[in-house]
Amino acid sequence: MTIRQYVSKFLSDEYERLVSASCSEQPRAIPSPVQRYFNNAYAFQYVTAIRTLVGNARTILIIGDAGARDYYSLKLAGRHPVVMDVAPQPLVPELVIADANAALPFVNGTFDAVVMAELIEHLPDDFAALKRIRHVLKDDGALVLSVPYYHDAEPTHVRIHSPASVERLLSAAGWSIAEYVEKGGGLCSLAGWFPIAMAVHAANLLAFRLKGRTFYQPLNRKIAAFDFWLGRRRHSLHRWSRFYGAFIKCRKAAPVNYVEMNVQAFQNFDLRLART
Repeated sequence: MTIRQYVSKFLSDEYERLVSASCSEQPRAIPSPVQRYFNNAYAFQYVTAIRTLVGNARTILIIGDAGARDYYSLKLAGRHPVVMDVAPQPLVPELVIADANAALPFVNGTFDAVVMAELIEHLPDDFAALKRIRHVLKDDGALVLSVPYYHDAEPTHVRIHSPASVERLLSAAGWSIAEYVEKGGGLCSLAGWFPIAMAVHAANLLAFRLKGRTFYQPLNRKIAAFDFWLGRRRHSLHRWSRFYGAFIKCRKAAPVNYVEMNVQAFQNFDLRLART
């Protein structure tokens, strides 16, 4: 074994011990692979945002949850999440296999909130999906979603969204934006930079060796809270980040009729053109 391989194995083994220690610090038992979302500042930003935006909702439908981050983060917060995904997710108990592009297998008015994190850009029939969600959500319920902007690197993305395209898609499907928080370009992204991340893991290892506890979650809560505060102000730094996007909370509203808007905008177009 080379020195590099030895060091790599040592760090990997130590990180596994840290993950196990962090799991024991949770109020409820969670699978070890899921704990990584709580030890990573960027991933914990999603945990914080979704917990905050669902508010007091109890019964929550999560559409798409690869890795089971949202299921366990809401479960730890005392909520009752139900996960629906198009693909099997071994870490999610009682998973409902269904396609968000088709009819949803739930009774109308079942849920207090629906969560769609980094999902709508994957849906070929996103407009219809957003309309269907209205039926399974209670009238006073909330739709919480996150979406990346100007992101075309992922081959499974069907759409490349901008702030304007998301707002218009939501309004056409019958949603009004209640809260809007930009993401990317803050401390969460900086904390994910390899040298800083390694320094944080090393400091946690030292804390664990000395005190028997890690400080991942207190640190990540402070980082996420600062970025959430920054995101509400739509800080220009976000727009320069490859993680640029938004967390959005929506309420039911009357759909905006874009067909009628186009009719009004372009009727007698040739006559207007002739006068110029």
